[in-house]
Amino acid sequence: MNTVGLTGAAKLLRAADRILIITHIRPDGDTAGSGCALCLGLRAMGKRAYLAPNPPSMARYGPYMTPYFAPDGFAPGFVAAVDVPGPGQFPAGWEPLADRTDLAVDHHGTNSGYATATYLEPDSAATGELVYLLLKELGVDLTAEMAEALYVALATDTNGFRTPGTTARTLTIAGALREADFDAAGLTKRLFDAKTPARLRLEAALYGGMRFPLPGVCVMTLDRAAVAESGAGEDDMDKLSLLTTVPEGTWAGLLLRELPDGTWKVSLRTDGTVHAGRALLAIGGGGHADAAGAVTDMSPDRVEGAVLAYLTDSRPSKTDTETDGVRRG
Repeated sequence: MNTVGLTGAAKLLRAADRILIITHIRPDGDTAGSGCALCLGLRAMGKRAYLAPNPPSMARYGPYMTPYFAPDGFAPGFVAAVDVPGPGQFPAGWEPLADRTDLAVDHHGTNSGYATATYLEPDSAATGELVYLLLKELGVDLTAEMAEALYVALATDTNGFRTPGTTARTLTIAGALREADFDAAGLTKRLFDAKTPARLRLEAALYGGMRFPLPGVCVMTLDRAAVAESGAGEDDMDKLSLLTTVPEGTWAGLLLRELPDGTWKVSLRTDGTVHAGRALLAIGGGGHADAAGAVTDMSPDRVEGAVLAYLTDSRPSKTDTETDGVRRG
């Protein structure tokens, strides 16, 4: 992997034009907000910049993506990817650009190094943090629109600044963004508090069927039949995995959700003592120390068995953590 720091990434963008920005499949708030803010910032510098068309799976992120999609026939002179850890996360139709991506801006420790240059900070809570730093390095004056998009990136990847990965820098940047004139309270309510009846039915089903196969480990399963019965749409699925960490005393939570094509979306949350991303590598997934995901055609029983085995083997003993005072993952 050819890593470049903040200054190196900014230098590449200063020299670039006709920039196409790639976001990952099934866009979440971090990739959508980061891509939107970077696109707007580059345009403010007088550059031609667009997002690669990648229809958002959740309507709440549409305003940060669809207005900036590249027109048909746009020929990029520079390809940048935001929050995309590997070629397998490129959206449909854009996979060939993985081999010609000029710059990847990412916070996933499992980034595969596919880009010619990579600006990577795996300790960052969201890629939105890095885009904020990039825009400041580039001398861009943040507009309210850019600030809102970056706030969405930070807030969604930290679940409203509540995850273990939230750092002092995360909160400092959020505070700086909050100086802009956008409705942060209304945005927070839309992102985290407002729930449809269908979403509440999903949550009831998950809580009703939760299991604890190991002390402190919660497992929830959601098949297609349960989804259909709830009447839920894709927007209602956002951050369902966080429910697995709600029960008191839980240090790891596993959610298995059946997708319409019969494959399973696997989401793992931990308190960081076991690295969630490494736990899912064996089934083709990856991610951060405290949150990771995968999509697999393995049966739920096999997935659960593999994950539980990893958690059992990798969990440090209480004596270890008390002795060295370090959270391991």
